[in-house]
Amino acid sequence: MFEYMSLGALTKKYAAKEFPSPSKVWATLNKREKAIFDAQMLNKDSAVYKAVIAGRRAHHTLEHDDGSRDEFQEALLETYERDIGIDVDEVWAKEQGVISLKHKYRGKFDGVGMFRGEQTLWDYKKTNKIKTPSGLKKYLKQCSAYAIAHNEMYEESNIQKIAIFNIGGKTIDELSTRVFVYDLYPDAQKWLDDVEAYWSEVRSNATLPV
Repeated sequence: MFEYMSLGALTKKYAAKEFPSPSKVWATLNKREKAIFDAQMLNKDSAVYKAVIAGRRAHHTLEHDDGSRDEFQEALLETYERDIGIDVDEVWAKEQGVISLKHKYRGKFDGVGMFRGEQTLWDYKKTNKIKTPSGLKKYLKQCSAYAIAHNEMYEESNIQKIAIFNIGGKTIDELSTRVFVYDLYPDAQKWLDDVEAYWSEVRSNATLPV
């Protein structure tokens, strides 16, 4: 439906290497939390490190529809397809880039297409336990960023829904799912406020004397 490009190709095409990703915006505006996270990631025995690695494995499984790595990944994919994938009507793209020239940021979304009959941009989240709505603020802003950029890039795009596909559980027996679906606004404005604050900080630092 749309001619998608990788994030690297988009960055090169629009000479947008200095454009931040949502993760970089978050890290810049939340330096203390980022420092704590980085410290935890240095310890391979930490709960945060283990959760991140498990999340990356699950992400690969869902991105490539491939649960052949081990029994857990196979069960995870089966759980996703049974509980969530059944409501995905169309998949337009996975892991492709978007860029906003208007607001000067870029990023790579997990998936976009038709979900429950509506244009939706979604994000996969594998966690030890199912998230609560209050724990999704960061991810909602990230999805909003991608949806805004997608609508900007493609005239026929009118994404008004964002979704978090959450799969929880440390073992096969614990696997469960929950889908969080939200209207694009007002989280869109929260993201735009963040990216504006990011560029204000960058400009302020650039004018400081050496």
